[in-house]
Amino acid sequence: MEQHFERKPVGKKLYEKLKAQMEHDLGQLRVESLECCIHFVSTFTFAAVKILKDKVRVDFSLARQLAHPRVSRAVKMSSHRYLYFVEITKEEDIDQELMEWIREARDKKKKHVISNE
Repeated sequence: MEQHFERKPVGKKLYEKLKAQMEHDLGQLRVESLECCIHFVSTFTFAAVKILKDKVRVDFSLARQLAHPRVSRAVKMSSHRYLYFVEITKEEDIDQELMEWIREARDKKKKHVISNE
């Protein structure tokens, strides 16, 4: 895990704030450190975080289009799946709006399972 934070004190601070906020708002979750990034997992990976020197980039997918100035990049993965990238440069960027998007990403699998019953 620590390799993600080497020479990236601002990125580490932002990551720690994001992780704490996610645990507060979403409850128990699992963190997986991969070579490329850090995954947040419930029953599936619902968000990934890339630690950069002066910011962190979080990506998540939703089952809808999201046109918002905070989204730095959007990729249409399929007809009903979109991948979004949001850059966090200051602690204030970790707000309820971002947490709602991440919660929606985490909950999308549950909705899909429920709708197929």
